[in-house]
Amino acid sequence: MSVLDSIVITRALLGAGPHALGDAKGIVLSSPSRNVERQRHEVLVDTLLDAVEESAEDR
Repeated sequence: MSVLDSIVITRALLGAGPHALGDAKGIVLSSPSRNVERQRHEVLVDTLLDAVEESAEDR
């Protein structure tokens, strides 16, 4: 099952609370079987944050 599908299903099981999506992502990505996906997610987030910072500095 894909990571995104797992997060969506976990969110549905948690309910529609304000933090359900973040909690679901944390639960799914904290699984040892998702180590590669967690590392890719961290790289993606770091890259996006760097791009946002560079864009803010250019203004």
